Amino acid sequence: MTNSDWIALSGAVATFLSVIIAVVALWTQLKKLNDSLTIQQLSDYTKRYQEIILNSPEDINEQEFDLNTRPDYNRTMRYMRAYIDLCFEEWYLHQRGLIDKQTWKSWEEGIRASFTKPAFKDAWLTIRDDTSFRTQFEQFLNSLTEETSLRKQLKRKP
Repeated sequence: MTNSDWIALSGAVATFLSVIIAVVALWTQLKKLNDSLTIQQLSDYTKRYQEIILNSPEDINEQEFDLNTRPDYNRTMRYMRAYIDLCFEEWYLHQRGLIDKQTWKSWEEGIRASFTKPAFKDAWLTIRDDTSFRTQFEQFLNSLTEETSLRKQLKRKP
């Protein structure tokens, strides 16, 4: 090999290494950007959820809560609709694979916990009659209300 061959080879190796370093740096930056966007998205969803809860009646999580007899029915339903919409968005992001499994698991557990409470179940039974969501989402929420009813029936049996 001549000197010019060694120089050409060295230049090619240096170029190759530079490209590798640039690709790794770009990948690292994209990962950081993606992580930042994910954190922002989760923060936005948390903020929306918090606003819904802060504007809901204090006793909304009580088993004795009767949505239909409340003087603040309209206001409560407005926030229940916002909650169901939020649940739909979270479900839809999961269906499209746009959130990680851990995030969905956390959200799903929260949704399931909510639907063990009469306020959320009763609100859904009203909302599903006048609002259309994707069939699969409706089936998901319907299954949660059925699970709650079944659990109540099993508890009543001696």
